[in-house]
Amino acid sequence: MLLSFSVLQSECSAADRCLKFYRQVYKESRYFIGADAPAHYFMGQVDQESRCREGITAFDGGMGLGQFMPDTAAWMQAREAALKEFGIDPQPYNPRWAIRALILYDRYLYKEAPCEGWYFAFRAYNGGMGNLSKEIRLANSCIEKDIERRCKRRVLRLKSGALLDMCKVNIEYPYLIFQKAEKYKRGMN
Repeated sequence: MLLSFSVLQSECSAADRCLKFYRQVYKESRYFIGADAPAHYFMGQVDQESRCREGITAFDGGMGLGQFMPDTAAWMQAREAALKEFGIDPQPYNPRWAIRALILYDRYLYKEAPCEGWYFAFRAYNGGMGNLSKEIRLANSCIEKDIERRCKRRVLRLKSGALLDMCKVNIEYPYLIFQKAEKYKRGMN
């Protein structure tokens, strides 16, 4: 019973933290993607990436709400004119910058992925377009399960000694976003 309460409390805390970003995600996604933008997916992604903690840095160096790696943040800042209003340097710990950059990067990946759909954009966001493109090429298919079977990534040993299967992490990533997105869907339509 105590464990259930702790899990519920943790989930409520993440959802409560996320709600303060709800309006911006909705507004930015409509502006940069269009009227049919799946804003609830982007909310689910922010929730999945950082549990809506704007000042977090991950073990791998991912920063802020969108968990941008330094090189990706710099590339996005140089590429996207819409990020220039925040200054000349990337600001992954600035929630406004991070949300806009996440949506713009997702839009870019959606257009560039060899297969169409948000599943593929999110796999590329998490594991890199190069890895995803290679898996699609090997599968010779745009069927998700065929592509997932082609995943060959390393297993990382964390400082704690735990092993992290990068294929499992990358394959589960879009499904976790879709699952988390459900709690934001009703209010964003």
